[in-house]
Amino acid sequence: PADADSAVGIWDIDLKLANALPRNFRTTDEPLEANKSEAPVTTGLRNLRASGSGEFTPKGLKLLLARTRGPVTVFDLRQETHIFVNDLPVSWYASRDWANVGRSQSDVEADETARVASLKPGSKLDVRPGHPVKHGNGNSVPPHQVTVERASIERDVVQRAGASYVRITVTDHTRPLDDEVDRFVLAVRALSENAWAHFHCEAGLGRTTTFMVLFDILRNANRVTLDDLVGRQKILSNGYDVLQPNEPGNWKAPYAAERAAFVRAFYEYARANPNGRPQLWSEWLKSAGQ
Repeated sequence: PADADSAVGIWDIDLKLANALPRNFRTTDEPLEANKSEAPVTTGLRNLRASGSGEFTPKGLKLLLARTRGPVTVFDLRQETHIFVNDLPVSWYASRDWANVGRSQSDVEADETARVASLKPGSKLDVRPGHPVKHGNGNSVPPHQVTVERASIERDVVQRAGASYVRITVTDHTRPLDDEVDRFVLAVRALSENAWAHFHCEAGLGRTTTFMVLFDILRNANRVTLDDLVGRQKILSNGYDVLQPNEPGNWKAPYAAERAAFVRAFYEYARANPNGRPQLWSEWLKSAGQ
């Protein structure tokens, strides 16, 4: 976007909720509340050992880790530059949340590390509330001028909490690129038998639900239909359906359609490669002539 070079710092959470579980938190251990007369298919769900949420604080991370079982790997699905300042999550926002479109993962991580290094104790940083900025009213609210006491990258926050960390830089509102899908499959292959996977993006809906569906697909595609897998993750996420088209005319519509087509293809991949073996996604695409 045109404003990518002038991305503004925003809070990723409502600061009043800094000590709470992150928003849209759910686990695959929860009983599924079905609205319809038919019960959702739960085959393999309790054994999935997964959870999802929006961005957290160190306190919120501690609360969510208490709701998991076994060693946890946190999958950070955010492409946008984001760090912690005084234990609160900050990201840099441009139109559509696309400030880092086209940047490599290593470039984004280097940017985050450099920002943390530049934020010495006592330095100042302007941060705005996220909601008005995203809805085009950024100038309606004065920025908070924050005096930095400490700053961290998310990898350090997660590892200090005793969990492992995997970064997959997915552009907001879009499907993951093929190399990101391969990185995800490799990370899933590396999980131990009793591991727990926690997925998060910023709000905990689009990218998080997509990857919870992909994880469920890798584990269960050979015994549960795609519609049932998507349907149960929709219930857990309180209504986010990764196959649902957007209204025609909405700028997100073509991206939602691409993502739905990708999820359908990934289901076919996983039926041939349960748990992501033997082929990686990109290898399967080549061999299947996709």
